[in-house]
Amino acid sequence: MATIAATPEVFVRKSSGLVRVMSPSSAFFYNVLTMGLIFPWTYLWAPGALPGGQLVWGILLAMVLEIPIALAYVWLSTALPRSGGDYVFQSRVLGGGIGFTLVFSGFVIWILQWVALSGWLLSTLGFAPLFLGLGAATGSSGLVDIAAWFASVEGILVTSVANALIAMLILISGFKNYVRVQRVMWISILLSFGTMLVVLATTTTADVAGRLDSFSAAIGGSGTFTADATAAALAAEVNLNPAFSLLATLLIAPIAWTSLQWATYSSQQNGEIKSAGSFRSQVFIIVGALLLTGTLLAVLALVLENSVGTEFLYVAGSGYWYGVGEASLAGSYLWPNIIATAIANNPIVTIVIAAGFILNGHQIVHNCYIGMTRVMVAMSLDRMLPEMVSRVSERFHTPVNAHVIYFVASLPVIYLYNNFALQGADGESTSWASLTLGVTFACGYVFVGTAIAGALLPFRAKALYEASPGAAYKIGGFPLVTVVGVIGAIAGALFLLAFMTNDTLGLTSDLAYWIVGGVLLLSLGWYLVTVYVRRSSGINVGYAFKEIPPE
Repeated sequence: MATIAATPEVFVRKSSGLVRVMSPSSAFFYNVLTMGLIFPWTYLWAPGALPGGQLVWGILLAMVLEIPIALAYVWLSTALPRSGGDYVFQSRVLGGGIGFTLVFSGFVIWILQWVALSGWLLSTLGFAPLFLGLGAATGSSGLVDIAAWFASVEGILVTSVANALIAMLILISGFKNYVRVQRVMWISILLSFGTMLVVLATTTTADVAGRLDSFSAAIGGSGTFTADATAAALAAEVNLNPAFSLLATLLIAPIAWTSLQWATYSSQQNGEIKSAGSFRSQVFIIVGALLLTGTLLAVLALVLENSVGTEFLYVAGSGYWYGVGEASLAGSYLWPNIIATAIANNPIVTIVIAAGFILNGHQIVHNCYIGMTRVMVAMSLDRMLPEMVSRVSERFHTPVNAHVIYFVASLPVIYLYNNFALQGADGESTSWASLTLGVTFACGYVFVGTAIAGALLPFRAKALYEASPGAAYKIGGFPLVTVVGVIGAIAGALFLLAFMTNDTLGLTSDLAYWIVGGVLLLSLGWYLVTVYVRRSSGINVGYAFKEIPPE
């Protein structure tokens, strides 16, 4: 009969092979970039879907509600400063079945959608506005045609695959090379964001219409663009002067959470961050990044609204939400960067703004690969994935196999994201791109699971908790991590409930439910089959979930 292996033999090897090459400041930058100062949908989606909502207050509410979730990650990261983040936290506190199923489904599988979305953002918010702005400034119709190509399905597909391939090659060459590239990204993105803010802040509302009209004419569009867009929005029965709505303001928070929920993402590569076990460092890396990003996103909302006016924000939102074609420039929605580019109509300003958006769009696919390959390594070390997944190059200290696997897996998702549509019985067509919110929902239940793990850390992993620096923080002798974990789990659950029950937040199609549910069942099935196969070969993987992963 097969015998059960001893505890020390349960891991594939005694060392992960990863090295700590990222400083706390670099991890801080990483989280800010992961949340994405370029993610623009709050500024068009909210005005389109939630008239009467206050952008600034919705963003700030999302930031406040994310703080307890972020704090739970701080405690868990200092107790388990290993790569694998959410998977390690949940499998060691909640158990392997829960940890593997939630993280494999909500992260490893669903974040493939973010790889596709990264290419879409890079093409439509980076390269298309770049060539559109240069075409307007130089009077070149050829440059405008290039912009249109980047916004086409073909352009997005080519850009997405090239984007994913380049990121994979950089990361395979060594994580330290990514850290170097990130410095360039960080500086460029700050310059881009700052330039956009200055352009918007120094432009009066009275001047906006004339500048947008001139830009539209320069790219071969209507010379009365703003009037045409406003008339079309009114014809679509869009209310351009809605009364204040508290409910709409509250529902803006889940939209903003699609960005701010990623404040904790650096925890996936804790094993490669210096001083990852320091409570102070983790507060700076996670909570500090959240506060900075949330504040900057709120400032952009305030400046944008003051610049273009509330009424025109609803016109812009009508293009995105209601598909009002007149409320777009050469087919591009009126994202904040495109509005700023059009207002300035200056080639230098265009290049500076576009460079930041291009690099932040490209950075997204990097963090998809970095985070998920580290989770896959941790799962492989626990023998939940094949051993070859966790192999780390001795020369580059990076999981080459995991990177290649994730790149190949992303290719069909990129294709489906830009080409697939399902015709329903009611005649309505549901595109794969509409499942973008499936990522938010699926990743959201991972964040809720980890917040619960934080709350239960002192009770279900007592030795780990008591050995961690966070054990010193209590309220009347009660673990503070339990308090923030419970509050964070409730906040995250409310966001998930909003996505599941509110049509304006999008995750209500049959296709979305079938795919989210199917991915969960697939992940649970993988766990059960793997446990059975390993037991049959004499290995009880349950031992791994009771031990600290190898460093």
